[in-house]
Amino acid sequence: MDRRINLPFGTSSEKTHSKVSQEVAESVDKSISASADLKNETVFRPKKKRIYKHPERRNYEDIPVEKVIELAPDADEIKGAKYVKTVSSYRFYWIPGRLCKVRIDRKFYSKDGHLIYPDLPYVPKTFEKRHADPTLAAAVLVNKYLHHIPYERQLNMINQGHFKIAKTTLFDCAVAGIDALEGVYEAIKERVLKDKILHIDETTQNMINKEEHKVKKGYDWGFISPSSNLMFFARSNGSRKEAVLDEHLKNFNGYIHTDGYGAYTKVAERTGNNIIQIPCMSHIRRKFWDAIPYHKAWAEEGLQLINRMFTLERLMKRKKLKPNEVIKHRRRYLRFLLDRFRAWLSTKIEHIKEDNIGKAIQYAWSRVNKFYELLYNSKLELSNNKAERTMRSHAMGRKNYLFCWNELNAERTCIIYSVIESCKLCKIDPYKYLCEIFTRVPKFGETWDDLLPCNIKM
Repeated sequence: MDRRINLPFGTSSEKTHSKVSQEVAESVDKSISASADLKNETVFRPKKKRIYKHPERRNYEDIPVEKVIELAPDADEIKGAKYVKTVSSYRFYWIPGRLCKVRIDRKFYSKDGHLIYPDLPYVPKTFEKRHADPTLAAAVLVNKYLHHIPYERQLNMINQGHFKIAKTTLFDCAVAGIDALEGVYEAIKERVLKDKILHIDETTQNMINKEEHKVKKGYDWGFISPSSNLMFFARSNGSRKEAVLDEHLKNFNGYIHTDGYGAYTKVAERTGNNIIQIPCMSHIRRKFWDAIPYHKAWAEEGLQLINRMFTLERLMKRKKLKPNEVIKHRRRYLRFLLDRFRAWLSTKIEHIKEDNIGKAIQYAWSRVNKFYELLYNSKLELSNNKAERTMRSHAMGRKNYLFCWNELNAERTCIIYSVIESCKLCKIDPYKYLCEIFTRVPKFGETWDDLLPCNIKM
């Protein structure tokens, strides 16, 4: 039995075990480099044992030194001694996070009956009448929506020192920061929907129903543009209806990577646009994994074929192939794997029953033909993991702050999540980005597009 199948990759995860990926990747790598045909089963050879190299000790030269402590022996001990050298050692000190009060003294002058005075440092209009600096709002928002620390917990951390503030003050500061990001959010939304390939998924975001005095389950829709590395969340009264998806895709033409939710399958018919849905192979793989306890032989056969497809995709990304090379390798290797997987499904589709393995085979059979689109577009992907990963922020938030107080705050949550997740996709620090947006003096001719995470220069 192939030992790769026995290594678990949890049912809630979209990843294969690292050892499995490495072993199969090296096997396919050898086959491709030698231009061998994947029909030859001998391409999967055992991997060679690597020699472990100990990592070099880091000296942290890239971190600036904020404080220097000079130590010397007692004066009596060094009398008559000759200085040899100075040896530097480094230690990291921890300074607890605390609020700092800054006083701004502006000098006023009088001339010809008029006062002459400098303006205060720039802040967005939402902060003009507040004592809180925008950097405080950036810290509070990042702590909650990136590190998932609720407002109450942040308040306790701040109030541990000598500075005491009210919870409403902290909350209003965060609200002011989110309201100042509405322009960036709309620019992100417009930019994402211009792409020809989208990754889409939806997740729950609970809200308090004050009339019924209970938690109401709502949904946020996530749209990701892989070309611009931007994404946005949208919420229409927490609805999961098809109308919400149709409203955002009414002017869209291209490919959408989605899961098996029924709202995605017929979106082209409802909108009348040229929209092609690409299903997610990770969801197909998960169903076969769940079926192992019920029909081990068939489930492992299906998993083996699916894992080879993912191995081929990972190998091409590792080699950083050009688009024409990706198409060439897919038509040579991925086509064969898809044909083999479809042929295997066709032999099993007539004998399935209403059990786990039967549902997995039926689910894969109804979607396998759509994966042939990958043979003609190098930017398409085998899975929708890009969208699945961005939903983790919502999941972590639900486990910490549980719910939103009203629909308005739920919509604000979509705005800040969109900005933070876009920063993560663009590989920039969300805190530094928010500080830059909040304190940046507007320039003549500058638009919100210039301030997008993929365009801004900090």
